[in-house]
Amino acid sequence: MKTICLSAGHNETDPGAVGHGLRESDLTGDIVSLIATKLAAYEATVLQAPRYDDLAARAAYANNAKADLYLSIHCNAGGGTGFESYIHPSAGGRTQEIQTVIHNSVMAYLERYDVINRGRKTANFRVLRETAMPAVLLENLFIDHAEDAKLLADPAFRDGLANEIAWGVARALDLKLKDPCRN
Repeated sequence: MKTICLSAGHNETDPGAVGHGLRESDLTGDIVSLIATKLAAYEATVLQAPRYDDLAARAAYANNAKADLYLSIHCNAGGGTGFESYIHPSAGGRTQEIQTVIHNSVMAYLERYDVINRGRKTANFRVLRETAMPAVLLENLFIDHAEDAKLLADPAFRDGLANEIAWGVARALDLKLKDPCRN
């Protein structure tokens, strides 16, 4: 059985990006909870990393759990718009495959909202560098962009986004649905 470690970007002491009355930490917490609920339908162990201030502690949590995937959920800021995903520059082929499947799943959903595809990227982010398993970081829209923020503020949009992230994870890791006849 696969183990997936979900990590909601930022926390109460560091709310991350803010804009249009929204806080990144609130949005990422909600999206991660929704993803976890959706992944509960699959034969997998789904963990939510504690929202430590120390990013090395988040990576260590996933490493200690021997997770098969570390997925970090964020919202972007800085004057842009759209969706992008990241892996570490030295990530292997398997991590690149996982990134591609998740990224494409999310973009299939976001295209109906005319969200810009900013692409699959690499970065030397600590949680990508210090995890011992495939790790992907998703930057879900720009909290400081009016149209992106309007979407992020909508609970139905976030639910749909979480659904596509979960679907991408399930496909990337070849997760099987739980047998409804077994308890």
